[in-house]
Amino acid sequence: MKSRLPIDVGWIAREFRGGGHAVAAAATVKGQTLSEVKEKIVQLLTTHYRPTLLAQDVMTRPVKAIELDTTVAEAGQRMTTYGLNVFPILDEKDHYRGIVSRESIQKALFHRLGKMAVRDIMQTDAHTAQPETSFHDVEMVMIERNQRCVPILKDRKVVGVITRTDLLRTLHDDVLKTARTRTIRPGEVEAGIGGPHRNVKGLLRSRLPHRLVTLLEEAGQLADRCEVSIFVVGGCVRDLLLGIHNLDLDLVVEGDGIAFARKLGDILQARVKVHERFGTAMVLLPDGFKLDVATARTEYYEYPTALPTVEHSSIKKDLYRRDFTINALAVRLNGKGFGDVLDFYGGQRDLNDKVIRVLHGLSFVEDPTRVFRAIRFETRFGFRLGKDTTALIAGAVKMNLFHRLSGHRLLEELKLLCSEREPRQAIKRLADMGLLRFIHPKLSWSDRLEKLLSAIDEAIDWYRLLYLDRKMRVWLVYMMGFLEMLPESGVKDVLKRFPFSEQEATRLKMARVGCHNAIRRLGSKRPLKPAEVYHLLSGLPDETLLIFMAKSKGDTVKRQVSAFLTTYQHVKLNLTGSDLAAMGLKPGPQFKQILAQLLDARLNGDVRTDTEERQFVQQLVHAPKRTA
Repeated sequence: MKSRLPIDVGWIAREFRGGGHAVAAAATVKGQTLSEVKEKIVQLLTTHYRPTLLAQDVMTRPVKAIELDTTVAEAGQRMTTYGLNVFPILDEKDHYRGIVSRESIQKALFHRLGKMAVRDIMQTDAHTAQPETSFHDVEMVMIERNQRCVPILKDRKVVGVITRTDLLRTLHDDVLKTARTRTIRPGEVEAGIGGPHRNVKGLLRSRLPHRLVTLLEEAGQLADRCEVSIFVVGGCVRDLLLGIHNLDLDLVVEGDGIAFARKLGDILQARVKVHERFGTAMVLLPDGFKLDVATARTEYYEYPTALPTVEHSSIKKDLYRRDFTINALAVRLNGKGFGDVLDFYGGQRDLNDKVIRVLHGLSFVEDPTRVFRAIRFETRFGFRLGKDTTALIAGAVKMNLFHRLSGHRLLEELKLLCSEREPRQAIKRLADMGLLRFIHPKLSWSDRLEKLLSAIDEAIDWYRLLYLDRKMRVWLVYMMGFLEMLPESGVKDVLKRFPFSEQEATRLKMARVGCHNAIRRLGSKRPLKPAEVYHLLSGLPDETLLIFMAKSKGDTVKRQVSAFLTTYQHVKLNLTGSDLAAMGLKPGPQFKQILAQLLDARLNGDVRTDTEERQFVQQLVHAPKRTA
């Protein structure tokens, strides 16, 4: 073995009865497996060459605390709300006075002392540390005293805490790094996501445009100057690790996110749009790029399906409030540790295993819309729902929580799900889990619905190839498909339950009411002339035309709609009203009639050139008028 670091490999070799000097050594090991040797080497390195970590490198911040006069009952309620087991206790000057644990609170409540102040049961002799205290010293105290939480103080104020979770995560760093491995076949490229303590600086620079990497580095440098921690979080991190293109960057600041966004805006000469209520801001760069900045926050729900109450918190709690482990990932942007991945909840493991997993058992109870997102991500990435997550979805369905959701929240999730690249599979999953009935009780999976959705898929795929730059609301076409499965009363119920815009509601009704007549005329035995097809379909939105194509059983209707979209609607006349006036015609209502007849002739192929258009107009004007 050789060493390019200040590590004496000769000493390590001697531990295996070998020899050598500090930078090169060797040993022959018998009677031990490779894993056993590796474990011993890691143990030796950890014991003798452990990096000097400080409390400030490990601690969680900011910290939730309570006041001396807080009652036991209120302290218990707050512990449940925030999911904490220990609270530091502060006086009126925000100086640290002690801690109180959930165990003490529960005992006091058992003895019916809920009105007692926590000052009367707090622990005042708990060990505390300073930011510069060696983590090893904190570790020893926590183990020797069996202390679950060590407050980190600066000028008598709590600036962070080190919990048992922080302790275990740091102690077992090397263990956590060894993500599940597999044998790599010859010629195969290893595609693992990596362990929780991974640095993705290289990925950021290789997969993001240079200007965005520079922007992130500038944000990290500003955070260092402001003495706050900053992270890029959520879907961008997930997609970065999956190798998916995603430039939707969300930044989270442990501190005042709005104040940070304003400072960043000044540096970048960008406009900043602030949302004071939510503690968020949007930085709008001159080139049109948008960067979302938020304050790290936690949230809790007053009751199932309620909108969450949000409060400032730490990055750990901020990530915990998210929907799934794969979305609860962050990358540090501060200069020290730029590119470090924060993975408190096993998100990278689940990306490796291709699993969608919620963070806690009440996730769907608190926010049932997460069920639709779970299915959306499952089908988008080709993942599978975790066993517990699947069971929790079944529980949420049994509780009928979805009926308590507002139509607006449910519609927003349906729009997103039906806007995915292949929504039919996701819709089938909704049906398998008994969720279609929450759109309407009479909506269920059937061969008819499956065939219609398949036809809609084909129509939309054709449209996308044809109109690469033309926007169309895909979700609306699938919603039209849902309504085709319902009776008239059901259609009215859906239009009443969901807050469609006036235009969306009109298009849904149009597809429902005018669809059958238009399809019948387009598919009639007498072939329609192009001008007749044009007048029948002109003015109809593209979403309606696609549902026409999907609903038609024969190729005739599809050909007619396709011809309209690709050709008929783009036909233009060479002559204008000014040309008619120049030909000596008197302006008036007849201009509109002449141009309409000329357009029909052009559509039907009766005229093709500018000269033929003029001849057609001359013949039209000089044709003998019919007498009554």
